[in-house]
Amino acid sequence: MNPTLIWALGTIAVSAVLLTPLALHDPKRLRSLRATRRVAMASTMRTALGCGSLLPGLVTIAAEQWPAFLIWLGAVSAIGWSLAQGFAINSMRGR
Repeated sequence: MNPTLIWALGTIAVSAVLLTPLALHDPKRLRSLRATRRVAMASTMRTALGCGSLLPGLVTIAAEQWPAFLIWLGAVSAIGWSLAQGFAINSMRGR
């Protein structure tokens, strides 16, 4: 397998895993839903997850895997927007 593809897929997977709980426990979305079953995360945990999701990109830069970095950058942006859009659609159905 191509090393660039391995770097890209690995970093995308790590970032996606860290972004998902961040999107699930978003305080603004939960407040607008008046959700009582899910609790918003503490600010420090949200900050840690947000920074942690960016670390794979920094690792690809440090390893000078520039094509993998660009693939990661595009994929993480798309994943973030997809999570936001997916949860927005689900929240509209609940109303």
